[in-house]
Amino acid sequence: MRLWPRRRWARVLLVLVAALVVGGAAAWHWQSIVIGRAAEWYLSRVGESENTSGKLEKRKEILANLNRQLLMPAPPDTLVPELFDLVTVVSSRVATGDISLNWVAYIYTTYQRDMVDQRPNGMPRRSYDQVRNEVDRLVAFYAIQKRPDQDGIKVGDILGTGDDVISLDEIEESEKSGKAIDLRTRGAKN
Repeated sequence: MRLWPRRRWARVLLVLVAALVVGGAAAWHWQSIVIGRAAEWYLSRVGESENTSGKLEKRKEILANLNRQLLMPAPPDTLVPELFDLVTVVSSRVATGDISLNWVAYIYTTYQRDMVDQRPNGMPRRSYDQVRNEVDRLVAFYAIQKRPDQDGIKVGDILGTGDDVISLDEIEESEKSGKAIDLRTRGAKN
């Protein structure tokens, strides 16, 4: 068995490192797209696995948490599959900033309210493609566009790091000095 010469191994290693660096840089640059695609992929897998098993547990849990954040009661079981499809459809668009969190909250709550009013038993259930078409229709109707200053969701947003955190020291200093903390600029103001 003949081994590769050292130069060939060095070239292969160099190409591999270069590919990893370029791939990592591209993923970092387009991280909101990667996060959105990953979220949509994960949610679609959850939906598919529970559709085949006939269960609702994971989808109910996700929607109950979402409804809790929107100060709404958990949706009835009959609405869970279609509402979960809605969340799956909008997940990548929210991550990229194509639909803001405010707009998606409005679309979700309106969609759920309309389902309760018009189809309280969830029947006839819209297919995934019909839900996607309805979201596209609502985006067109309300002329929802990506804001130029909206970058989308980044890794720091998920991890909770960044400049949106006020330290205990800043709070205590503000209390001692009597200056309020300006949350827009994070500086103390008189």
